[in-house]
Amino acid sequence: MKVTILRYAAIGMASLGLAGVAAASTVTLGNTGPSSSNTTKISSGTTNSLTNDNSVGAANLNAQGAGSGNVDTSKNTNAGTAASGSATNGNATTTNVVVSNAGSGMGAGSVAADNSVVSIGSTGPDSNNHVTIDNTSKTTVKNTNNVEVMNFNLQEAQSGNVKVKDNTNAGSATSGNALNSSTTNTSVNLSN
Repeated sequence: MKVTILRYAAIGMASLGLAGVAAASTVTLGNTGPSSSNTTKISSGTTNSLTNDNSVGAANLNAQGAGSGNVDTSKNTNAGTAASGSATNGNATTTNVVVSNAGSGMGAGSVAADNSVVSIGSTGPDSNNHVTIDNTSKTTVKNTNNVEVMNFNLQEAQSGNVKVKDNTNAGSATSGNALNSSTTNTSVNLSN
């Protein structure tokens, strides 16, 4: 009596976060005849590829100019108050970019354990027995994300000129205020 027992276990690449092949097989051949041919083949393989290419670019430009007007109170006998208004610029820019590749290969390409048990016994003379167990897993994960955020804010505030000139009695003269205000909020959230 001839008994052959073969046990095979393989665990794939867990370092990438990709579940690999986990196989456990038992093959038992017994009571084979004098002319039997017994062939046992167990193959288990895994191929995992993970590529993340994330390009993030953000550009915020804020060019501001503010100027109050000129005041001219010349050649008056009695002149009142002359004032130019204020010139104000305001800007608030918020850019938030979040890129996460945490879930790129979670559980991808996993092959469940087959837990195969093959048993051949009491084979007759001139018998031919074949056992083949094959576990194969191939996983390719590719994430390409390109994010480009560009915010341009060009502002100019200019109050008017005030001229009180060539008067005997002049009252008060005031130009108005000039105000620019801008608020920009940009949020990008990528999850692979």
